[in-house]
Amino acid sequence: MIENGYSLNRYWQASVVLVSRSLVFPQSSILDSFFPMLLFWKRTVQVCCAFVWILGCWATPITVAQDSWFGDTWFGETWFSSEASPWKGTFASGLNARSGNANTLDINLNLIANRETELNTTNLIGNYFYGRNNSTTVNDRGFGQVRRERKMSDLWAFYFQVGLEVDRFRDFDYRIALHSGFTRQIYKNERGFLKGRFGAGASREVGAPNDEWVPELQIGADWEHQLTEAIKLFAILDYYPNVSDWSDFRFVSNLGLNYLISAPRDFSLRLFAQNRFDSTPPPGNVNNDIDYGVALSFGF
Repeated sequence: MIENGYSLNRYWQASVVLVSRSLVFPQSSILDSFFPMLLFWKRTVQVCCAFVWILGCWATPITVAQDSWFGDTWFGETWFSSEASPWKGTFASGLNARSGNANTLDINLNLIANRETELNTTNLIGNYFYGRNNSTTVNDRGFGQVRRERKMSDLWAFYFQVGLEVDRFRDFDYRIALHSGFTRQIYKNERGFLKGRFGAGASREVGAPNDEWVPELQIGADWEHQLTEAIKLFAILDYYPNVSDWSDFRFVSNLGLNYLISAPRDFSLRLFAQNRFDSTPPPGNVNNDIDYGVALSFGF
């Protein structure tokens, strides 16, 4: 029996599922090479298990002990309490598969979470795309980003951002990017908001031919608009120019539409498109990498 228990918000439960995915189904390149369909069904089961598990976490709260290793506060703020969780966001999942003359599998997972207090705002973004055609993997990419904003006034805030990208089909092992600067709330009302940001930092493509830190600026914006009671539009844009060579830049855009299916559970159908533009792609690659599709989204 747990005494003085605290309700653990659903976001952390969902995070446990995504992180433990690789532990539940460890990779086995030897078996996959002999049985190409093994990986196909393994990926399918992974997504289905994650979907069912997160749905269960979404509907049923759990508790942790007051004196557990989580503690009551992090950095002077209460993260676990008996009150409603301050975290709000969505988890979306899409799956497309075919078996027969051609065996294909396409998976997309996306997690967006926001936490706002009187002094700070924390934004988390994570997505994963996987595609397989017969025994050939054609897409395997993951991205995660954390942005922490410290409010200076009703309109201005200082932010620090960390991003990590892994792409099996790029000429680097992973890309890490660190940026900081200022955000400005341009407008915010009952229909939506528009926020701009300007900062500077550096990125590094570890394992690439040019494996060194590259200084760059960050110019970006977040936009959201409730078009109707059922339709919401959103966009996240970020421009990263290399300050030592202005012809070298990256531009990342995320556009989407959410169509509300069930209001009580914030269950939506999501149409999305993500474009990663690189002005200096590796030899044999094009400038644009575009991911688009349809997914089911659950709010929490």
